[in-house]
Amino acid sequence: MGEKKSKLPRGITIREHSAGQTINITFTYKGVRCREPLSNLPVTPVNIKYADRLKSEIQGKIERNTFLYADYFPTSPKLKIFGVAKTSSTVLDYLNSYLDTCETRGLSPSTIRGYGKCLKALSSMHKLMITELTPAIIKNWITSTTTTTAKTTRNILSFLRSSIDEAVTDGLLAMNPVSLVNVGRYKETSDASSAPSREVDPFSPVEVKAILDSAGNVQWMNLFQFAFETGMRSSELCALRWKDIDFVGKSASVSCAMVVGVIKGTKTKAGTRTIELSSDALSALADQKRFTFLHSEYVFHDPKTEQPWAGADAIRKKAWVPTLKKAGVRYRHPYQTRHTYATKHVSQGRNLFWLASQMGHKGPEMLFRHYGSYMKEYDGKTAMTADIK
Repeated sequence: MGEKKSKLPRGITIREHSAGQTINITFTYKGVRCREPLSNLPVTPVNIKYADRLKSEIQGKIERNTFLYADYFPTSPKLKIFGVAKTSSTVLDYLNSYLDTCETRGLSPSTIRGYGKCLKALSSMHKLMITELTPAIIKNWITSTTTTTAKTTRNILSFLRSSIDEAVTDGLLAMNPVSLVNVGRYKETSDASSAPSREVDPFSPVEVKAILDSAGNVQWMNLFQFAFETGMRSSELCALRWKDIDFVGKSASVSCAMVVGVIKGTKTKAGTRTIELSSDALSALADQKRFTFLHSEYVFHDPKTEQPWAGADAIRKKAWVPTLKKAGVRYRHPYQTRHTYATKHVSQGRNLFWLASQMGHKGPEMLFRHYGSYMKEYDGKTAMTADIK
């Protein structure tokens, strides 16, 4: 029998991060819930017991009104709350504090993971005192990241900006230095690799056929065909269950998404919707039945693992990239299957209010804004084809 995992003492948690694990202690001081990392302690049974004793010591002093926060945590961002903020706080202190706040707010696993990558990308600034951070330092960091696209650079600096806003609130900085730096001034933004994956760049009918014909696996083909025919996001396709399909009513209910192996709600309230299924979408489902209908609640599986797809990134890396290479089709992000669905129906004169409801938009405004110019690849029919009802 395997060894039973010991339960942590109350108020003691272990935080997983890119560098390993950190013991955290949690307590309440002056009505504020505080969580502090014991960064220099390896996660061992002995140190966990030490952390529990330290927490008890702190709670005892709080009860006797003798606790001084700065004596125990001299660099903690929490000091600002109690009127004793220290100028010795580093950039890393504020980055970690903001990441903790995001975790407490319950942001999605993919967002937290992305923020963790941003924190790592800013490693050259970690040891800087917060009062030493200047626009010049940020500019030099931008110019030194030669392999990072402008879009990624902006995302990283957005994380930094939000973290440093707290230093402004604390009175340690007069203004946020990140706000004074323009990425476009120091990094080329016109290259194709820096274009957002969701910029509208749909596939033509010829490209769609080539992609489906070149899918290296029947289940890949079923997935791609269903994506083109429904406009569903990859994360929604990963979470689609057989109970969501109404074969009699020829529709699919969309109510959740799979992100890094975790089921979550749709991106927006309007994203919870019922999609009408074309004959080609129903055909893909009929073919997929033989693979998953009797074996899983989920419609689409990774054929190699015979498990539901963990998320959009898994589909892109394992199935989408090799298929487009084999088809000889110019690479675009899988999200373009959604844009292809939209532009096809726009070009066929479909009612835009209906289309907005199918795609999970509140109204047709986004369709007018993004898809009006994508008409020429299709035959310009003024009504839908007979098999889509």
